Amino acid sequence: MRKIIARKLGTVAPIALIAALGAPAFAGTLDDDVLIGTSGGGYIFADPAEGVLEPGIRAVTFTKTRIGDGQTAEYVEPFEAIETDFETLEKRSEVTNCLIANNPDVYCDSERGTGKRIKTRLTGPEALDIRMRTTPSDEYAQVDYFTFGKTSNLTGARITDLSIQLLDADGNLMNPETPEAAVLFNLAATAIGLGANLPDGLYGDGGNEGEIGFFSPDAAELALTASANTLDFGALSNGDGHYATYFGDALLDDSMVPDGLFWDDNDNPADESALIAWNNISGGGWTYGIIELGDAAIEARKIELAAALGVEVDALNYVPGGAVPQEIVDAAQANGLFSVAIIEDLRNANLNFTITVGNVETGEFTLRLAPGFAPIVEAATTEYQFRTAGYLDAAAEVPYWNLGNADAYAAEITRILGLDPAAQADALEQTGFSFLGAFSGLGMNLGRDQVFALGRPSVEIGTDGVTLSSKGDGSWSMGDDLRGFASLHGSSGSYETTANSIGYDVDTRGFSAGVETAISPTMSVGVMVGGLDGTAEAFAGRGEIDASGWSVAAYGRTTFGVGGSLQAVVGYQDLSFDTTRNVAGMVAEGSTDGSQTFMALQADYMFRQGALTWGPMASIERYDISVDGFTETGAGIWNLAVGEQDGAVTLVSAGVRGEYAVDAAGNTRAYGSLAMTKASGDDAMIAAGFVGLPSGSTPVDGIDQDWVDVNLGMTTTIPGFGGKGAVLGGEYRGSFGDDYENHGLGVFVKMAF
Repeated sequence: MRKIIARKLGTVAPIALIAALGAPAFAGTLDDDVLIGTSGGGYIFADPAEGVLEPGIRAVTFTKTRIGDGQTAEYVEPFEAIETDFETLEKRSEVTNCLIANNPDVYCDSERGTGKRIKTRLTGPEALDIRMRTTPSDEYAQVDYFTFGKTSNLTGARITDLSIQLLDADGNLMNPETPEAAVLFNLAATAIGLGANLPDGLYGDGGNEGEIGFFSPDAAELALTASANTLDFGALSNGDGHYATYFGDALLDDSMVPDGLFWDDNDNPADESALIAWNNISGGGWTYGIIELGDAAIEARKIELAAALGVEVDALNYVPGGAVPQEIVDAAQANGLFSVAIIEDLRNANLNFTITVGNVETGEFTLRLAPGFAPIVEAATTEYQFRTAGYLDAAAEVPYWNLGNADAYAAEITRILGLDPAAQADALEQTGFSFLGAFSGLGMNLGRDQVFALGRPSVEIGTDGVTLSSKGDGSWSMGDDLRGFASLHGSSGSYETTANSIGYDVDTRGFSAGVETAISPTMSVGVMVGGLDGTAEAFAGRGEIDASGWSVAAYGRTTFGVGGSLQAVVGYQDLSFDTTRNVAGMVAEGSTDGSQTFMALQADYMFRQGALTWGPMASIERYDISVDGFTETGAGIWNLAVGEQDGAVTLVSAGVRGEYAVDAAGNTRAYGSLAMTKASGDDAMIAAGFVGLPSGSTPVDGIDQDWVDVNLGMTTTIPGFGGKGAVLGGEYRGSFGDDYENHGLGVFVKMAF
């Protein structure tokens, strides 16, 4: 029979007092399957590298007792229930109940480093709510659970404070006046840990990553103000001030932590590598840590490191906290045992606390992790503003980033905070690249121009079946000769502002030409080339993107049934971009290259009624753009280094099209179509940061909207030209939606050679 491990009430709520007041002397426990769900700005990470299974968290309300020496340990069921008072425990190995990562082979008293910590990841300004279930128990008094926790800052900004709260099912703080019916923090169980700190090994003794005390022998901890239902964590610091000197007073975001040079010192990639040096930007680059091993151990370690690098010990020039010689950096980069990666634990905080579970009437409670940020970050109202503000705050406040510009960034923050909210948002957005989405929008328009220039095939419906038409709407007679066309086209459109991208106007211009040959009366293939040019101009004078390039595509047309036609086109565009961005009264300029692939599959099925041919139509188009990274010039400390970016837009359309023979011979035709179009593009995170500093992440909204496409045109056949004739035509195309509008014109000539 499974036994529940409970603690005596002790000083929190004595049994005698509860009995005297007539309250029940029993409480609740946590279910093994404790998680109801999560919501808000974050999630629980089930780390497969540590054997953690979904959902990443479980409760242990009894513990199997470990016996053995740690290498040959076994776990056996206890013979009887053990009542444990957590307030008397001296070490965590004595903990009998816990909230722990969901690894079935790990228990409360498992060895250190076995992956016990529940890994939460904070991903934005909103709090992370973790709903957990409880079960009533009439056998035991209130039950303590020690929490092995770790949280990671992936928000995009420094976390200046973190509040951990215990809430009831209605979202209110648990009531300390009724502990027997609540879930509260046990503030007396301090010997086994109460607080938050950077993982050991970087600051302080212990840990499993790198050498002990890489940066300092003194632990780095968050200041704590505690109550029964709230743990408020504030400034982060360590005893000798090293953390403040290099990293400030807050928990860094993932994008803000430095790179480290890691050494696989036991030729086992499966375990954590040793941290050898870190990239101190303001200090000139790669820097040794302060390894606290003792003189003899340091000498032995230096010999081992030099041997792994294939250099003499003296070449290391090892001085605690000193610069790593370039020769050593080069040797490490050429050696497969060494790698560069971010020092993750500088954005992680271990969370240690004990909760006491009472008999919660609703059978559930919420553990809330609510991050706080600097005032400039708190002023943000969109994700783009939040991440831009977080990056600007880091440039001003993270000491190891300081290349002499921190005061200027801080002054800009002060200026922005002095503005009204609307002006704050505008000024803040201008410090970043607020119209990166225009690359995808401009690319989609340039790609659609090529598809429109090709036109859609017409068909002739006769008693012998259906053939490609020799008249009208983008087609001409199919025979033994090679046919060709030329088209001039242009368009003008507008994309409205979204949450994370300011709107912009787009103008495009282009020339296309192609040749086509008939395989049969019902099938043809061809190629087309084109030159293109376009501009996307951001709203509010933020700047613009100019594009130019060339395009090549292959296409095929065929018929099916009695009235059906099908057309497929696949193409490639080679693009060059020039950008201007207005920031802080200056103009930042950039230049880069890119490319786009595009495809379209179009089908319709036409019916004839006298001079009118009409029927349903459908199409799918896709535009995939890739843009190389670039570095701006001309705006001093406000220049951005923008990473490479990829974007894709898929368009699905359905509607109706028709043709009308204006004259009896059918030489002049009017045509048109009306279709509903759904555009779908993925949101993206683009790396961007001030030149010389690490990059942050800029959110870019994908093109995700609906609109109506309208197409109107007319063609006429001109006899002559060696007896083969030519088709002249012009057309208008328009797109109308709440967030997108576009208008295009094209003129073309098609003839046999």
